[in-house]
Amino acid sequence: MPLIDVFTCYTLAGAGSLFGLGLISLVRTEHPRVRRALWLYRLAFLCMAGFLWVGIQSPEARASAMYTMIGVAAIGASLMAWGFRQLNGQRTPVALGVGLTLGLGAILWWAGAFASEVTFAVLEAAVMSFIAAGTLLDQGRLMWRAQERRGGEVALLVVAGLFSLDWLLILWHTLHWVGPYPDHLLLAPDWLLPASAIGVGLLPLCVASVVFAIVNDRLNQQLRDRSLRDELTGTLSRRGLREHGERMLAEGDGLSPAAKRGPGIAVLMLDADHFKAVNDRHGHLVGDEVLRHLSAVLTEHLRDDALLARYGGEEFTVMLPVRSRQDAQSVAERLRQAIEARPCASRAGLIPLTISVGVAFHQEAHTLDEVLSRADTHLYAAKQAGRNRVICEPLAA
Repeated sequence: MPLIDVFTCYTLAGAGSLFGLGLISLVRTEHPRVRRALWLYRLAFLCMAGFLWVGIQSPEARASAMYTMIGVAAIGASLMAWGFRQLNGQRTPVALGVGLTLGLGAILWWAGAFASEVTFAVLEAAVMSFIAAGTLLDQGRLMWRAQERRGGEVALLVVAGLFSLDWLLILWHTLHWVGPYPDHLLLAPDWLLPASAIGVGLLPLCVASVVFAIVNDRLNQQLRDRSLRDELTGTLSRRGLREHGERMLAEGDGLSPAAKRGPGIAVLMLDADHFKAVNDRHGHLVGDEVLRHLSAVLTEHLRDDALLARYGGEEFTVMLPVRSRQDAQSVAERLRQAIEARPCASRAGLIPLTISVGVAFHQEAHTLDEVLSRADTHLYAAKQAGRNRVICEPLAA
């Protein structure tokens, strides 16, 4: 006989869910993705709090109450898994998330009302195993691709791993169960039942702790990202360019010559032509509008793997992987044409703009400062040659 009462653990899970709901409700963030994740956790904890309702039932009524509560618990667990995906920046279509969440609960409600005890027990273990294993695989894939592993994400992987292992063992045991079926409906072997019951009781508190850790990581990352961003344009700052640019160069240097198939990293220095005249004629507020317009157009016409930074004043820097000198020159020319074709709609009216561009290529023996300096030299040459043009350095032999 187990040395622990399963219904006591259910009651603990309900109380812990209310505690987690209260804690999550205290979290405030401006990030839309994190806010949506927190709403999913609130709904999940609200569902799991239903275990308190089971705990106050009389022994005679607990069995029927459990058939209802297991479906609600499946919805809560599914909402938690959805919340973790949302918190980790993985997109789940709302229709898919809602359909899957309600569908899992409906399966168990149907089984509790119309199916046999055997069918219900198998479906319960299968649904919970599906949710747990899905969370584990999802988090494992995310961490496999991540360049940096944070404490909250590691904790989530551990919790998902233990939860998944527990329910897979319960599923295996349920498939070989010959009866009778206990009122608590947790069909774990005697050696696993105490740990499984305690796990159910502590799961809401564990999830709340992991959520706080991950949210804290995200908020710290937001603060760090803000320190690397230019306040006016939202592009990388000079400090951000140095940090991300050095990483890009290091990753490029680590590739084999066959993998590179080209010059590697191109650095473009871009400067708004006659920008001082705009400030002198229309004022600095209009000048700020022009800089925001420039950054928006440049961002629109750059690939996702490119870095865009405001290097200083009206000067911007782009770093991106390229396969050939012609690719880099084509990108620079496309940016130049896009700026020329899109005047800035400012409070002073339409302001036509052009840019001059200098292009250089990173070589393994050179630092980021050296390639930036060479790109700046070619930018100066483009200015001297009449502006609104691209000058690209030849590739070293």
